[in-house]
Amino acid sequence: MFKITSSAKKSSITFYTEVAEFSGTVKIAQKVMEDVRRVTDGLPKLVSNNSIHKIEDAKNTLIFGTIGQNELIETAAEKLNLEQIRGKRECFTVTVIGTDLVIAGSDKRGTIYGLFHLSKLMGVSPLVDWADIPPAKKVSITITEKDNYVSKEPSVRFRGFFINDEWPAFGNWCNKRFGGFNAKCYEHVFELLLRLKGNYLWPAMWASRFSDDGPGLENAELANELGVVMGASHHEPCCRAGEEYKYLRGSNSKYGDAWNFRTNEEGITKFWEDGLKRNGQYENVITVGMRGEADTAIMKNATLKDNISLLRDVLRTQNALIRQYVNKDLNKVPRMLALYKEVEPYFYGSKHTKGLMGDKELEGVTLMLCDDN
Repeated sequence: MFKITSSAKKSSITFYTEVAEFSGTVKIAQKVMEDVRRVTDGLPKLVSNNSIHKIEDAKNTLIFGTIGQNELIETAAEKLNLEQIRGKRECFTVTVIGTDLVIAGSDKRGTIYGLFHLSKLMGVSPLVDWADIPPAKKVSITITEKDNYVSKEPSVRFRGFFINDEWPAFGNWCNKRFGGFNAKCYEHVFELLLRLKGNYLWPAMWASRFSDDGPGLENAELANELGVVMGASHHEPCCRAGEEYKYLRGSNSKYGDAWNFRTNEEGITKFWEDGLKRNGQYENVITVGMRGEADTAIMKNATLKDNISLLRDVLRTQNALIRQYVNKDLNKVPRMLALYKEVEPYFYGSKHTKGLMGDKELEGVTLMLCDDN
């Protein structure tokens, strides 16, 4: 039986992991420790020093760790049902052993979801931080073997949301509370997403640049650390925010001064290349394709055939860049094309013009079907 109580603001339990554990899971553990304080008034302490050699040697300890990253949990693999989650995506086990509770994840997100599962058992809402919903106070929390749990692999691979049209609500909140769309504000967004067992985010994009506003890459680095897969909206290909080109274009810019793949192919290709070189090391679903600036069509005064030909050339160029800077095996790179507005007819084509459906450049690309307004 694992029991949580507190006295004089001190918790009866300790959180423990090994020094090799992911820094992102440790950060989430500290948020769950804060949940313990919210419920019992006592804040647990965190220990990370490889001092426990067997789980049975611990006492009143919450031990957490990730398979392949934490040797301690491997020493009790059978007791922890590790074989039921090993090699799977985003799975976790919660197991009471004596007076300890052990949370083991199949990967980084699995461990994070397992830690937030404890918050759920304590009665903490996933909206505790985002909507300031305090949990009910409790004198003690008891978790027994009846609460042992093995999670299933999520049936939907990418689950999340899009901070669309962020003004005035989200924009004002970020600027007034944090001074911009920086990592301090996105930490709260990521926490909400992970508490809801999501893993995928399209960031604000109207008047912000996710990979510049951190400041610098801090937003992207924090997302990667916490296991948040980043995407981008329908007209933001190759890890570049739509707003970025506005700030980088110019007659003397290496990116040229026209968002036009026909008249400025070299500049636009370089723009995409640098985005992949900058962000390709992180977990992304890379948006491919191209639209005009600020939600417009690519070529307004052109035939259907011309537009389809352009988009095919764009996809061929982007796939070549992704092979070069992210992974030679495109099948290992999640990519997405949004069939939004005029892009949908380009996909289907017409009786006289073959569309992009079945094109080899779209092999392995997720197609987002859009219900526009």
